[in-house]
Amino acid sequence: MVQQLLQEGITSIDQIPEAANLSITQRRVKDNVEWASADLARVLQSVEYPVHHLDFETVMLAVPKFPRMKPYQSIPVQWSNHIELQSAEIIHHEFLHGEPTEPRRQWAERLLESLGEQGTIVVYSSYEEAMMRQVAEAFPELRKGFSSVIKRLWDLYPVIKEHYYHPDFQGSYSIKSVLPVMVPELSYRDLLIQEGAQAASEYYRMVFIEEDWIEQARIKDALLQYCARDTMAMVRLRRALKEKAAAAL
Repeated sequence: MVQQLLQEGITSIDQIPEAANLSITQRRVKDNVEWASADLARVLQSVEYPVHHLDFETVMLAVPKFPRMKPYQSIPVQWSNHIELQSAEIIHHEFLHGEPTEPRRQWAERLLESLGEQGTIVVYSSYEEAMMRQVAEAFPELRKGFSSVIKRLWDLYPVIKEHYYHPDFQGSYSIKSVLPVMVPELSYRDLLIQEGAQAASEYYRMVFIEEDWIEQARIKDALLQYCARDTMAMVRLRRALKEKAAAAL
């Protein structure tokens, strides 16, 4: 499509003709207006309380340090869960494996305990499900618990992509593009760790390299703040979407 438009002498979005065969996302970028679907309210109402907001952090090791693991296999080492009750009260659970030992069993057991058996589990990608399936495969005794949890997952990413658009997204639906537009007062700029690759690098340094306990504590705190920001972002995005849906009625 891009090459075809360039061949026709079209070099800016404003020049693209209305009849152009654009994808839904491309069309919204071209139209350059805020938009909310008529179904947004209904989709948001499909969640069940208590609503969990879940995010994982992982590390990939070039040389495996634990049995039955492959080079560069993603190893879940951290999670954050912000739980919104029907009363709008927020409860926060979190876990970070801070030792140079196999993290997955403790990570999983604490996670299943936090998630319980009730409520929708909000995520912002398919990554959390993939990690759950990987861990369940490694520990067959946990398969039943994870099977139940996976059925409760509710991905906020496609909800926003299919039901809401703002010109300031600039065509991107990543949480770091969406959050400052919809919740301007909440961002990652105040954090020492601001993205996933940095989190993985700092985790490796904290666990396998750093010997100064003060520096280890500093990294641990930064990791906890970063993962917690991801899940609080989902809480605030859901609330902002509710306001957008109400305004569109």
